[in-house]
Amino acid sequence: MDQPDFLTAVGQGDAPAVAAMLAADPSLAAPRSGQVADPVALAARHGHLAVLRLLLERGAMEAAEGDPREAPTALMAAASAGHQDAVALLLEHGADPALRDPAGRTAADLATEAGHADLARRLSTDAEAERMVW
Repeated sequence: MDQPDFLTAVGQGDAPAVAAMLAADPSLAAPRSGQVADPVALAARHGHLAVLRLLLERGAMEAAEGDPREAPTALMAAASAGHQDAVALLLEHGADPALRDPAGRTAADLATEAGHADLARRLSTDAEAERMVW
């Protein structure tokens, strides 16, 4: 089992193939150092909920947050693509809406730039609530 085949299955939304590959090698869910694509961000960007759920159930959320200065987080990817269900699932699993990319943009900012105003409002509200907790 190799990472490129796994990423292809994730990108195509092939949940049965992803599940089989994860059963054989659970480490596939975590991005590799220097890897171009993070599996969780890839599934989120394409709105593949079944695959996203599989990855999150296997604890891939921590890796998906990563360092937003290096690559967009899964939440940023889902928000910029307008995938509301993916955004909701990521938030349920602890995605941080307050993280910023190298340009200082949050997931809400990226959603706004991509024309997803309703999603941006929801994310802004979640980010404000997060800041108020701290």
